[in-house]
Amino acid sequence: MVNIAKRDDQDRSVASYESRSPFTLINRFFDDDLFDPFNVLTPSLFRNRGLSGVSTLFPKVDVSETDEEIKVVANVPGIDPDKINIEVGEDYLSLSGRIEKEVKDEDKRGKVYRYEREFGEFRREFALPARVKTDDISAKAKNGVLTITLPKSEEAKKHKVKVEVVD
Repeated sequence: MVNIAKRDDQDRSVASYESRSPFTLINRFFDDDLFDPFNVLTPSLFRNRGLSGVSTLFPKVDVSETDEEIKVVANVPGIDPDKINIEVGEDYLSLSGRIEKEVKDEDKRGKVYRYEREFGEFRREFALPARVKTDDISAKAKNGVLTITLPKSEEAKKHKVKVEVVD
């Protein structure tokens, strides 16, 4: 199950030190698809962030909008939905998570010939294109794809006005 936390604007926390670091900002700039449009340099879900040498996840995210709702779709393969957290305010969404996976292959005599670990975490924050109803949000994970549906608030929905023709 994905964890969804509703936040009021006054509860919004200050960004972490890493997100304010000039090194992180520079790395994010050069991680932009403009510099690697086909993900040749960083093809996997993992990208190196900052100078620490620790890989962090950087899932690809699509944000789309209809008249009724905003939909956020994130690729999170291998991440347990219980390790995903979603924080939502009226006009922003924060998505974070952690992967902890180990694979051990042993031969018949019990000698380990391959031992792989995959550890990492991510945090993505988005300004939403419209205000949303924070009480009606749903999130579903299936086959490594997380889909978050955020219904728009009544004020944010587009209303059509019919023009009256006067003689």
